[in-house]
Amino acid sequence: MSQPKKRFDWFGFIIGLISLYAGYLVTWYPLRSLSTIAVLFGFFAILRGVYQLWFGSQMTKFLGVRSGWTIFGAVVDIIIGIIFVAHVQVGVVAIVYMFAIWFLLDAVLQILTSRFYHFFGKKYYIFIVILACLNLLFAIILLFNPVLAGGFIVFMLAFFFFATGIAEIIEAF
Repeated sequence: MSQPKKRFDWFGFIIGLISLYAGYLVTWYPLRSLSTIAVLFGFFAILRGVYQLWFGSQMTKFLGVRSGWTIFGAVVDIIIGIIFVAHVQVGVVAIVYMFAIWFLLDAVLQILTSRFYHFFGKKYYIFIVILACLNLLFAIILLFNPVLAGGFIVFMLAFFFFATGIAEIIEAF
């Protein structure tokens, strides 16, 4: 059987180029990139809050169940979203600290669950514990150095765009 000749994927190629350009922009304008992330997060929080308000009203309407916590959560989401959009600097700082706290919680969870890896062998267990401790150290550094955390977020975002762009261009051929 012969393989049908693959046609050039213009859409994937264009997406790849746009992704590479986005990676370039993120690399050269890191503060604007963080600001954009904060604004997008703010809009997402507002949309989520509006959806939760609608969902809470539907719960009351169709199920006869009061949804006070849903409405409270929706109002909090909308307020946070408005703050992130109206005061971008606050949003950037909040995202940087949320990122550092996320790493910290993940590292603590890795340490707490590392004992389960003992069943796979002592060397594997020791390797996991060392990595978890390094993650914890990195998380603490990020927590107390928000500039480094912001830079790391920008680096990860740029890497994502570059990797996606290269992959899309390769797949286009």
